[in-house]
Amino acid sequence: MSTVDERAIEEARAQIRALVAEIEVLSRNDLAEADFFRGLLDRVLEAMGAVAGLVWLVGDQGRVEPICHTGMQATGLTDAADSQEAHGRLVQSLMGSPAGLLVPPRAALTGADGRQLADNPTDLLVVAAPLDRAGTRAGLVEVFHQPNQPDVERGYLTFLDQVAAVAGAYLERRQLKTLDSQQTTLAQVDRFSRAVHETLDPIATAFVLANEARRIIGCDRVSVLVKRGRRLRLEAVSGQESIERRATAVQAIESLVRVVARAGDPLWHPDPASELPPQIEEELEIYIDESHATSLAIIPLEKPRPTPVVKPGGVDAVAVAKAEAAPKRAPEPIGALVAEWFSSSSFDGGRRARVELVAEHGKVAIANALAHTSLPLYSLLNLLGKSRALTTARNLPRTVLAALATLAGILALVFVPADLRLEGKGTLEPVHRRDVFAEIEGVVAKLEPGLEHGADVKQDQLLAVLRNTDLEVALTDVLGRKASSEEQLSSTRRALLEDSKISADERTRMAGRAAQLQREIESLEAQRKLYETKKRDLDVRSPIDGVIVTWQVRDRLVLRPVEKGQVLMSVADKTGPWELEIHMPDDRLGHVNRAAAEAKRSGRELEVDYIVATDPGTRHRGTVKEIHEQAEVRGEQGNTVLVRVTIDPQRHEKEELGAGASVTARINCGKRPLGYVWFHDVLSFIQSQILFRLW
Repeated sequence: MSTVDERAIEEARAQIRALVAEIEVLSRNDLAEADFFRGLLDRVLEAMGAVAGLVWLVGDQGRVEPICHTGMQATGLTDAADSQEAHGRLVQSLMGSPAGLLVPPRAALTGADGRQLADNPTDLLVVAAPLDRAGTRAGLVEVFHQPNQPDVERGYLTFLDQVAAVAGAYLERRQLKTLDSQQTTLAQVDRFSRAVHETLDPIATAFVLANEARRIIGCDRVSVLVKRGRRLRLEAVSGQESIERRATAVQAIESLVRVVARAGDPLWHPDPASELPPQIEEELEIYIDESHATSLAIIPLEKPRPTPVVKPGGVDAVAVAKAEAAPKRAPEPIGALVAEWFSSSSFDGGRRARVELVAEHGKVAIANALAHTSLPLYSLLNLLGKSRALTTARNLPRTVLAALATLAGILALVFVPADLRLEGKGTLEPVHRRDVFAEIEGVVAKLEPGLEHGADVKQDQLLAVLRNTDLEVALTDVLGRKASSEEQLSSTRRALLEDSKISADERTRMAGRAAQLQREIESLEAQRKLYETKKRDLDVRSPIDGVIVTWQVRDRLVLRPVEKGQVLMSVADKTGPWELEIHMPDDRLGHVNRAAAEAKRSGRELEVDYIVATDPGTRHRGTVKEIHEQAEVRGEQGNTVLVRVTIDPQRHEKEELGAGASVTARINCGKRPLGYVWFHDVLSFIQSQILFRLW
């Protein structure tokens, strides 16, 4: 029998060791305190077969608070307030005990002096083991069990002490991890504080504040607005190098922040405890629709109050009173900080405190930057400060060389002549080019065989045939009426010649009728000739010898209705002379006209060099033939003037000469200073948009 007992005891010890090892593995996982102690308590109660259990931890305020519990209804403590109060005194006493204790049911707990400290108000055995963290009392594990033999109860306490040791090691590791995290946070805050105060430029300060604050707060995006004039303007967004001012999201956040700044209080959204004014709520909904943020904080940054001066005799009480006194009017914000989250809707975990910490540093940095840049003659002083480094002995030779190089460059821009070549876009076209028009409205019945893009045609060659149903009907009607009139005339004349019984009056009437019919026949004949002429117009013929240059002629014309005067196709004589049609912007026409007049006085032609899009590596030359007087609006180019340029087609390879090929041409407008040649567009803009308005 003793062998069985020893075997059972050994199995129980193995189970206890396995359970303690399991709890130790649990303690090494990265679990929150509540999750760890809930798992620990469940395993302890299962191993001990206990009724209920509690785990107590010392909170931030030094109070002992339960972090988890199981089965407390079975202890009877929840039935009466007196029992709960007595149990609270027992816990306080157990917390002060140097080691674990067993408190029998309804038994009193006495101190070393024999004085009663507390009592067990339940009918269950209380097994308690304190939790120590780095030599400091951190909590207590309390288990309620049915009374048992003294040896078994001492085994309960021994087991719970082992579990408490594992839990204490868990708390130590968690404390070290928390200290490391706090140390990391302090280092981040220190780096942030130094970075945000490194520059006195408001824009640079806002940029540093936005990017560094995002790391401190742990949010998804931080935006910083700075007061510019009388308005708060978005100057920096974390993770973005520039801001698109016309974006609706930028306008929405600026409108929202201005409304919040006028209210003077920070905005935390969502915040069920506060009700927003209608004007803020409306702007907030507009911005959330644009940004899709689930939570955001807007902190107006007010100018910080001056710190009281510490005098040799102590702090100035008057200065302290002035600094702590409420301002006569609400100060206007000098900026605003906006923190946004896209996957969270609460400010737990110290988020609110981190946002407020960053805002405190940010408002001081932005206030200093704005105060610095608002000094009189700041721009001039800043330039002089930067130039001081250039005149030191170490940098003086380089400064002199840079100054001489700059002076030489300016002199070259003013005195070195260069050709002023004004550029324009255009097309390469044959001089002999005719459009084929429809001389009468109708439907394209057919095109001649082989008529397509690139086909050779001769003058008066039939190209297409139109059909006009109205013309055919009218011609048929005229022919029918003419035939009827001719038949009536023939019958009348025959009656006059053959019928001798006709009276003189009847003869006179019939003679008049014959004359009328003759006139009708002549009129109808004239109409027939006109309709025949129109019918000949249905035949579309080529006006010149050349090549069809219209693309997809058949697809565009066959069985398509056309109007009178509509261009059906174009014919160009590629064997004849060619020219360029250059569309020169009208703001450059003054230079072109002056150069053309000067060339005419000197008896020479105005030169043009150009390249064809199909062969950009070859430069060709031509001369200006004609400059139109009237400007035309041409798509994105705006107002342009047509300049016709004569070229020599012999200098082109045959495959380059394609009607309508794009060309880039430059007209030589004479010699001008190099600086004017390079920057004439800028000078023209200054003269027309700035100097003209000032005058």
